[in-house]
This record gives sequence, structure tokens and C-alpha cells, in this order.
Amino acid sequence: MSVLERLQDGSVRAVTVGPDGGMSEGAPPGLVVLAGSFHPLHEGHERLIAAAAAILSRPLAFEMSILNVEKPPLRVGTLARRLEQFRGRHPVILTRAATFDGKSDALPGTAFAVGYDTAVRLFEPRFYPPPDPAAGLGTADPVLAALDRIRRNGCSFVVAGRLVGGRFRTLADLAVPAGYEDLFTAIPESAFRSDVSSTHIRSTRRP
Repeated sequence: MSVLERLQDGSVRAVTVGPDGGMSEGAPPGLVVLAGSFHPLHEGHERLIAAAAAILSRPLAFEMSILNVEKPPLRVGTLARRLEQFRGRHPVILTRAATFDGKSDALPGTAFAVGYDTAVRLFEPRFYPPPDPAAGLGTADPVLAALDRIRRNGCSFVVAGRLVGGRFRTLADLAVPAGYEDLFTAIPESAFRSDVSSTHIRSTRRP
């Protein structure tokens, strides 16, 4: 059974795909990681993670989950096409983790680079199951339970601003729950700003 097949059946949590296309089980510790579907990979993605890596002085990698909370699982052919964008350029980590608390289990010690629009979704309860009372998490709030899990795994977030509703919004505009502010670091607008989106790029492509 290949390492990718072991990821698909849940036997392994993460697979690293090197710039040469070679696959290995697991992922290096201490990375800055940008998670996404990369449909397509564009300059904004690369500049965002480069800025985050420079701020934290950490090596970088991209992450794609073969599962998604709002979309069907990635087909093998689709995954292969998206991975091809990174060949000769960057490492990519594949996981089965659709949410950041799950990603923190698969990639402990990681700093996740996110844009403001993604960071907002971190605080939406609909993305998390209700906490299991038997787990003894100390909270019935699914968002706080997820943030506690992320913290226990030694993970954090580096947040870039985004143009939303005609205004450039940053970490300062986020309603971070009290007691969790230490999990978040801002990327200054002077270090990174990109108003390009994958959705816009796809909409301007010819059929």
C-alpha cells in the first residue's frame, strides 16, 4: 500500500510531497503552513506564506486536505493536478483534516498562515462538532474547545489582512475570544497585502 493510500484510509495523518514529487510519511516540525485548496495556486498565496515565514523565521510549506467541510473529497486526478502546481517550487503536506483543530493534531507545533477571511471562520461554531462532555475539556463551546485543542498541540496563527466589503480588515478587527489572543500574530500590511482571490482568477479564465 502506498503512503498516499495510507493517508486516504486514515492509517497516517500527514504525507509530505517534496518539490521533486517524492512522498514521505509525516511532516517536519516547526513549519509555517498555508492551508488551502489552491484552485489555483497564485502569487498571493506565495507572498502570504513568504511574509509569515519571514516574520517567524521558520521554514514554510503548503497544506491540502483531501477532505473538506463544505466540498466533496478531492479526487485523485484533481489532487494530482493541484500538486503539479508546486513541483519544483514548494513542499506540500497532505492531510485528512478539514478544520484547523484537526490540522493541529496532524501537524503539532505548526504556525498556520491565514488571511482575515479565513481567520473569521475559525470562530464559527458550525465548523465544529459539539464537545464531548466525557472528554473533560472544561467548555461546552465548540469554538473554545477547538482553540484549546489547537493550543495543546502547540499551534498558532499568523493573520494577514484582507479587503472585505471595501475595507482592509486585519487581526485588530477580529473578535478573538478573551484568553486566546496569544495564539494570533498579525502580518503588517506593509509586509503583505494582496487583493487577488482564487475565486476572481477562476471567474476570469476562459471556459
